[in-house]
Amino acid sequence: MNSANHIKELEEIIIKTIAERDQAFEEIRELKQENDELKKKLLFYENPHTPPSVTTLKTTDTESNIDSTPKKRGAPKGHRGATRPTPVPDVTKDVIAGHCEKCGSPNLKVLDSVEKTVIEDVLPPQEIKTIQYNKWKVECLQCGHIFTSKDSNCPQKGNFGINILVYITMLKYHLRGVLRKMQDFLLYKDNFEISVKGINDVLLRVGNACKSEYDLKVEKVRNAKWRYIDETGFKINGQKWWLWIFRTNDDETLVVIRKSRGRKVLDEILGTDHPGPHIVDGWSAYCKTSILQRCWSHLLREVKAYKTTSEAGKQLSKEIHDCFKDLRKFLDEDPPMEKRVSQKAIFEKKLEDIVDKFDGFNELAKPLTYIKNGLGHWYTCMLYPGMEPTNNLGEQAIREHVILRKIIGCFRSENGAENYQYIASLLADWRLQGKNGFEELEQLLRRELCMS
Repeated sequence: MNSANHIKELEEIIIKTIAERDQAFEEIRELKQENDELKKKLLFYENPHTPPSVTTLKTTDTESNIDSTPKKRGAPKGHRGATRPTPVPDVTKDVIAGHCEKCGSPNLKVLDSVEKTVIEDVLPPQEIKTIQYNKWKVECLQCGHIFTSKDSNCPQKGNFGINILVYITMLKYHLRGVLRKMQDFLLYKDNFEISVKGINDVLLRVGNACKSEYDLKVEKVRNAKWRYIDETGFKINGQKWWLWIFRTNDDETLVVIRKSRGRKVLDEILGTDHPGPHIVDGWSAYCKTSILQRCWSHLLREVKAYKTTSEAGKQLSKEIHDCFKDLRKFLDEDPPMEKRVSQKAIFEKKLEDIVDKFDGFNELAKPLTYIKNGLGHWYTCMLYPGMEPTNNLGEQAIREHVILRKIIGCFRSENGAENYQYIASLLADWRLQGKNGFEELEQLLRRELCMS
């Protein structure tokens, strides 16, 4: 091969390599553009304000010691079994065949061998009865007072008894039933015919009965040692309203639905001069309260979002997570108040030093501003034994209503929303306090509708 041909082949290889390089650059540019667009879309669903409970993509997180590596299915080693113990039978039934299962002959002999099977079952529902109460008027021979006799099973208004009122309410609130499906369920299971409006009227009657207890709960929330507060959007007739949650240290839970997300809701529920303490996120409506505990879960998510921004962002995230671990460890030791006060000053100084350390990094301006806005409020929980440094309890209390929002979409009237907050508040209380919601609601309705 002469040198001219060799040079020509090399030129062709160079031209081909340059073309492939240019094509690779173009593909990289397109992939980078696509990656940026996908990141923007992902931020709509997963961002610093997205709680871990709704995060769709799981990654290994060394800072929080969470490993998303798929694990073997089933309960962990040492977990208590969930097998139900065999109950003592209420009834014993002898099962003796009447004919041979092979040839059909009725000539059978009962042997000494028996196979025992114990089952639990629900008996057919009781027949719904129509009861007439003759409520006689009586006169007190002592004071002359004349009044109508009352019965704890007979509401003074309406055509339905207490058990039906409880039944319908629990289908709606405990099982998150939709009114038309509840109508079908009552007809097919209980042979009880009722219109959708009738179901709604029952719920309104129950809500009205819960109102007095709800008003007492407002006072309990106002006088609590501290409150976990959160809010989420909820539409009423297509308009944006807000569902607020107030959860106290004693698990008293108050649901409040208002058109406002502002300070006036706090003034209404807690009083205009109430100083706190409250455990909250960074929403501006809480800022005027003098005693706050800012939520560390929100802060950790905020700084974690900047881990991949730069090496400084990664270091900031690590140091803030370390601060939280130190706080959590200190609280778990349950130290005396004197030590709490002194250590609080040390922790706060360390956090201020972290802010100063990273203040010159422009890409970290947003998380640093978030930290600065909360300075003086990140370690309030140290002065209140039992208080959590996060608002997770508030977010847990609001989760039930977020699920309902996904099911029903919105409330159809302001009256329905008002009624919802009365019933939902009491049911949340009873559940968190380990009480039987059916029994508690039944007692309340007997007291308010029958005997009041």
